Amino acid sequence: MAYFGSIKVRADDSPSVDAFSRWRVSSPQGLFDAQLTYDLQPLLFEQVTSGSGATVAHDATNRCALMTFSSTPAGGLAYMQSYEWVRYQPGKSQLAFISFNFIETAANCVKFVGLSAGATNGFELQQSGSTVQFVLYSDTGNGDQTVTKSNWNLDTLDGSGSAANPSGLTLNLTKIQILALDFQALYSGRVRMGFDLNGEVVWAHEFNFANSITVPYIQTATLPVRCGMSCSDTVSTTMRFTCSSVSSEGGQENEAGYTFSSGTTVISAGNGTATHFISVRPQTTFNSIANRTKFILESLDLLVTGNYPVKWELCLGQAITSTSYTSANATYSAFEVGTGTISGSPAIVMSEGYVPASATVKSSINVKLANRYPITLNTTGAVRALGTLSLVCTGLGGSSNTYASLNWRELR
Repeated sequence: MAYFGSIKVRADDSPSVDAFSRWRVSSPQGLFDAQLTYDLQPLLFEQVTSGSGATVAHDATNRCALMTFSSTPAGGLAYMQSYEWVRYQPGKSQLAFISFNFIETAANCVKFVGLSAGATNGFELQQSGSTVQFVLYSDTGNGDQTVTKSNWNLDTLDGSGSAANPSGLTLNLTKIQILALDFQALYSGRVRMGFDLNGEVVWAHEFNFANSITVPYIQTATLPVRCGMSCSDTVSTTMRFTCSSVSSEGGQENEAGYTFSSGTTVISAGNGTATHFISVRPQTTFNSIANRTKFILESLDLLVTGNYPVKWELCLGQAITSTSYTSANATYSAFEVGTGTISGSPAIVMSEGYVPASATVKSSINVKLANRYPITLNTTGAVRALGTLSLVCTGLGGSSNTYASLNWRELR
């Protein structure tokens, strides 16, 4: 509330204010976004299928993902989930928009979309058979909450124009929709869920927890984008996933995070042959909890003390044999570093360069790097090749002694 002389200005609860009752007057800062124009963004999303006839395919005509069950038996899955778990920063309103189309109802099938890790933690819109509901999953003592459409407390979107439907609008999930959700985590705040309709967010339901519960309402608000379907009996149906965006409305400080470094003792970069120096990947758990720590590569340092120049490459998906991994810091780091021998070619060379050298002058470099590749585990919390960062070096004209180090930041 603000006062201007005798005039009182009040920010009533509405789409005009964010999750912390601040006016939505500044540009949100994007934390994650993905559109499926050219493909299914396999570097950003994992496509998960289970059961015969369950597929996730790119619809090149409509530029979206098409999930299909074709006589898929019980236990079938067809969904996409972002590798990155979008980090929540306490005290900031986090806002997500996700576009989708459930297309049709299907018995024994749950279609879902939201910021969610599935049945552990997260916020989802679901269509279970013909039942439409918002679900808040929580593995805390507070437990899960499911609210069916007729019980949404802000707008039932049933077209009745009644007090329960102040917008007078009717939600049609056979058409493309934009799910909107925002939340103030702090693990005792509020979660709002609704839809962007006619260019305006219509909030349909809010979960309120402050002053009413005794334990956090969710274990973590750092969550992935997730969209797809599951079935409990034989089902034939489809749905679409189109686009997603997650933003911080209160800004997002460039956090210092926890900085770590790992280097090598002298290694001879082989003459014309790529030599593995060091790899970094997430540990599967940190303090016995599934590890979803965000990795930010800060820099690469190289010092050539040999007499020949060296080519360096930062790679993803580089196969390494006889690999031995140890924690970067057994107490404080969520990542581990490994050594071993190269086997085959990398899936992606994300950056490369050269360090000169001569018999009289030794050379070094410090390279600042930025990239969008998620250095993460997969949806089940297992190590994956494209979530492992490797440095390889090649001597040019002869083998050349080289030192190297990787420097990174961890956010959690």
